[in-house]
Amino acid sequence: MNHTEDLQDQRLQSRRVAMLDAAEQLFGEQGFDDTTLTAIVARSGGSLATLYKLFETKEGLLAQVLRRRPDEARAIIVEVRELGLPPAVMLREMLLRLRAKALTEENIRLVRASVAQSIRDEKFSQQFRGEHLECAIAEMSKVFADLRAAGEITNDDPEVLSRLFFSMISFDIYTAVARFEMFHKRTKEQVEAEFSLFLRTIGLEYPA
Repeated sequence: MNHTEDLQDQRLQSRRVAMLDAAEQLFGEQGFDDTTLTAIVARSGGSLATLYKLFETKEGLLAQVLRRRPDEARAIIVEVRELGLPPAVMLREMLLRLRAKALTEENIRLVRASVAQSIRDEKFSQQFRGEHLECAIAEMSKVFADLRAAGEITNDDPEVLSRLFFSMISFDIYTAVARFEMFHKRTKEQVEAEFSLFLRTIGLEYPA
């Protein structure tokens, strides 16, 4: 690749990031269906031709936006692990940070769009589950595997524990996605009670 081609590639990659950023913002602000490709280009710069070259369709753009998001969950898990907290305190901090990130209105709109697209497109559904959900579960499984190896928790399957852990978040996400929170929105006390039960199940107690 010569110097000119290298510069062109750098500009294209920069435009790609800008379009992903704009799409994520607009999907979060307006919802997927109400966001047009023209609006995305207006915010990101560039042209519709470049957007089609990079992503082909709005659904392709959504898939690429979602592909970036598991890294955010993994980053939260890694960041909290590095704080050196006691196991119960560490797990609670992870839960609170992951819930706070997941339950923003912007994220709920993205998940709502993803669920709708998953119903329309089985391939997208498999990709969404594999890249957006399973990666975070795998990272959390490492946490429970290490705790088990250190004798801190019960000798249960780390992946099972990870899925139980994320169920404390996913219930509220899908309640919000389906707009059922108008009928049942869990209180902070209910969330804390569920977390305390989870801790006891794996042989931990939250320090007084």
